[in-house]
Amino acid sequence: MNVRRIGYLTILIFVLLSGCGADTLFPQSKRIACIGTSITEGYSLPVEQTYPYQLQTLIGSPDKVLNYGVGGTTVLKSGDSPYWNAQKYQYALDWKPTIVIIEFGTNDSKQQNWQHKSDFKADYLAMIRSFQNLSSSPRVYVCIPPPAFSQNFDVDPDVVKNEIVPLVNEIANETNVTIIDLYTLMLPHSTQFIDGIHPTAEGAATIAKEVYKVITTE
Repeated sequence: MNVRRIGYLTILIFVLLSGCGADTLFPQSKRIACIGTSITEGYSLPVEQTYPYQLQTLIGSPDKVLNYGVGGTTVLKSGDSPYWNAQKYQYALDWKPTIVIIEFGTNDSKQQNWQHKSDFKADYLAMIRSFQNLSSSPRVYVCIPPPAFSQNFDVDPDVVKNEIVPLVNEIANETNVTIIDLYTLMLPHSTQFIDGIHPTAEGAATIAKEVYKVITTE
């Protein structure tokens, strides 16, 4: 190959990179952070049966899904176990995800937490903004929590249905983030819960498929 031909190729590559952008020719992989409670973490499930792991299987490489769920946590800063204080929260921020899936509300419904319900909206909005303000400018999705089919762990099914579900819808609409409606999705599937609160492996698969469908069709 002579010098003139090398020169032409160099110019052609430069033009392609300038016109299309390096990200078009060499797209960056997505970094998907799953934020939430034991429903996300996968209470009593092996890692490979949790919904984030099953989501990773559906998405495949080079995209990466990481599970930042922490059992028992609330989005309420004044709750008995605020997610804000969890080390995984800081890890999630530091990772600078490009997609964030947030799932809260089940533990917030407990009486000792819901006495602070006047703060729920503001605290949830602050959680969303804490990710939206990252330099990675992630797309944020908010999950309507699944139904509580029992009062196990002091979760209040009526509060989830009648107060938290409408509030999360309101929050998502105000912030213009996409909703992933796990309540409607799981309502006919009470048998896909271990104890009325936590999904079985089959339930986690149902959630993973719904999350996959929503984040890949926008």
